[in-house]
Amino acid sequence: MSKNHYKGLPIQGSVKDYNVRYLDRTLDTMDYTFDDYRRVYAVRIDLKLPQAPHELDCLSRDEIISYCQLRDRLISRFVESIKAKIKAADRRDQKINRRVYPTNVRFIWCRERDTSENDHFHVALLLNKDRFCRLGDWKSRGSLAGVIIESWASAIDLEFDDTLGLVHFSKNGEYRLNQNDRNFNQQYSELFYRLSYLAKKRTKHYGEGRRNFGCSQR
Repeated sequence: MSKNHYKGLPIQGSVKDYNVRYLDRTLDTMDYTFDDYRRVYAVRIDLKLPQAPHELDCLSRDEIISYCQLRDRLISRFVESIKAKIKAADRRDQKINRRVYPTNVRFIWCRERDTSENDHFHVALLLNKDRFCRLGDWKSRGSLAGVIIESWASAIDLEFDDTLGLVHFSKNGEYRLNQNDRNFNQQYSELFYRLSYLAKKRTKHYGEGRRNFGCSQR
């Protein structure tokens, strides 16, 4: 196993700098998605938290517990909101006899904190390419970009417009993969290379009682 490869696939640094369990779970999530769909659309996004309006020591004990529990479930709330919005859109299309392409919403995420006081999240979404093939106009609530922004707004309890600066769509962060394409192995390797970043150990904060990494279950 080369120091810049894991299980024959390229990663962005030396294996010793990565959590190999996270790498394995990333591969599992990718493979589960390809079990579901021949064509897959993947997108990388970064999610930020707003500056806290006041310090935790200004809160009561019960408020602190509620605040921390809310923060622990941010990504769950975010993904649940995306799923609900997609299902609602599918129901609207069905009512007007428009063809619907269902999709599971598979995801991989990590929590990081470097020089700022607040955590931020790196997230990858993996979807049926027949349902989504691009982000679309972020100003449109019906586009995938709009759904993502609106879902993060819901997760952190903000209005859509107040959340715009807290969602970053990564440069060259869209991947379209087709298992029938002769270049599929290259496409797969390129996606794993990009997602391997989420498994790096640096900037992860262990021992805080909070998860640093997560992904879809089978």
